[in-house]
Amino acid sequence: MHKRLSKTHLFNLSSLILLCTVRMYCSSPLNKQAQFTRETKTSSVLFLTNSQRKLYTMSANPSFGSDELGISKGTILGDHHMVEAFLGEGSFGVVTRCRDTKNNKTVAVKVNKSDPEILLQAKLEIFILEQLRRLDPDRCNIVEWNGYFLDGERICLNFELLDQSLSDYIGDRNNRGLPMREIRPILNQLANALFHLGSVGIVHADLKPVNIMVVNRSESQVRVKLIDFGIACNTSAVIPGDCVGTIGYCAPEIMLGTPYDEAIDMWSLGLVAVELATGVPLYPGEDDYDVLKFIIETQGQLPDHLLESGLRGPENGQTLFVRLIKEMLALDANQRITPSEALKHPFFNPGLSRRTPSPM
Repeated sequence: MHKRLSKTHLFNLSSLILLCTVRMYCSSPLNKQAQFTRETKTSSVLFLTNSQRKLYTMSANPSFGSDELGISKGTILGDHHMVEAFLGEGSFGVVTRCRDTKNNKTVAVKVNKSDPEILLQAKLEIFILEQLRRLDPDRCNIVEWNGYFLDGERICLNFELLDQSLSDYIGDRNNRGLPMREIRPILNQLANALFHLGSVGIVHADLKPVNIMVVNRSESQVRVKLIDFGIACNTSAVIPGDCVGTIGYCAPEIMLGTPYDEAIDMWSLGLVAVELATGVPLYPGEDDYDVLKFIIETQGQLPDHLLESGLRGPENGQTLFVRLIKEMLALDANQRITPSEALKHPFFNPGLSRRTPSPM
């Protein structure tokens, strides 16, 4: 059971109203669609944690690969990539371990489904990966991309094969956390990766332990690389209000729908740092409401400017709802909104009811 809010906690009124309206948003049909979009986008993970493998019923020859994509052990992808094993899967398709029969090298191949939307997403990922070619993958702690090839109508992305996810690396220690001598170099390498992503104007947008790979766990000095640029984008192309990232690792500005930049990746890295030390996520939750509740409980009220501009865009129904309640609950009776003023409040604009989710 997760810890509940203590009655002795004092919260800023705006933060309390925010939680109520976010709860309203999380239960609305609008959010269910947005959540589906987020899950679809973030399902492009290259590798899965042990728990996720159970969820996806991974096996040496998963039914997903055989039934939907017609891929099994021994399948030749493209002209010369023979499938040896399955590393992960998601709504995008599957990730396989392949042997290049031309040079006998083993690589990781992300096989995208031929669905038009997934093909578009794959092309956008290639667009980002092409920009990352300017960076040295070893020096910058990012996965090395070897290009792409076609398998029929499917786009296959070819990556270097890495050892295991940071999530599994933590899990191998029974989720008790890592010693500081290991945490320090891992965080240093990830900060280095974010520095170099920023230097080419790219936001990763889904940094979490499962998207960080240990290069070789047998090495005395742990080396890590950032993977999965499936929802990465240029800083100049971010869309405020777009649902990106994974619940529990998203920055507040993502949950509130305000403009964001590469700073969202640093927020996620902070949460990864805690998880490295403790072995468990800092902000567990099933939706944005749960996560925001934990954030406010541990860090206090959110900045007023973030609250005023938040809730999925300027001057939408939820933003106006917060403003109306604050005016109704003004401590100074002389400043409290009157019935006539309330009736003229923009929250009651008839046009809002057609695009604002119902509280129920």
